[in-house]
Amino acid sequence: MRFWLLKAAGTLEDEELILEYSVITIGWAEFADLSSIRNEAQIKRIMLEKYPGMQDERSSAWAGEIYSFITKIKKGDLVAVPLKTRNEMLIGKVTGEYEYRQISDFVRHIRSVSWLKTLPKEDFEGEYGVDLSSPETLSLIEAGPEKFSDITKVKTLGVLLEELNFTLDELGSLKERLLELTYRLAETEEISEVREIAAEMEKILTEK
Repeated sequence: MRFWLLKAAGTLEDEELILEYSVITIGWAEFADLSSIRNEAQIKRIMLEKYPGMQDERSSAWAGEIYSFITKIKKGDLVAVPLKTRNEMLIGKVTGEYEYRQISDFVRHIRSVSWLKTLPKEDFEGEYGVDLSSPETLSLIEAGPEKFSDITKVKTLGVLLEELNFTLDELGSLKERLLELTYRLAETEEISEVREIAAEMEKILTEK
């Protein structure tokens, strides 16, 4: 199992589509189906035919990324996709081989995934030592077995429902307490009591 960083999510609409369809994409939608590709040189040739003025070093790097997306990412590998419109990383497990399927103008070269969770970008960068501002679109993340274990931990539906119910109950109690304090505040004219009520309300709101 390997862990890949893939910085190709497209627009807000494309981000919603990769979530909805459970896929990742490498971009390069201007290229036709690449299923028959056998090596990086073929991709580079296609790229230079499309963009004849492209620098050789750049075309080699991009061809390598596309080839890795098609052939080197394996089913069972993990992938992290930074969202452009949110301060979050999508974490998923690859479940399918390369496909060419038009989902949007941008999302055509795809791999199926099972989305596992989201993580804040800052936490992800710190935990895995990656730089999300680096120019590479696709790269490997160095991660030991213990980090693979952490990243693949997914809460069961039962646990999530228990946490949700607890949170809703807690919010209900807080709402009742805030309403009670509001009524007290409306009824009193004592400055000391007003300050006491205001302090308690501030404490509740700050802690929650």
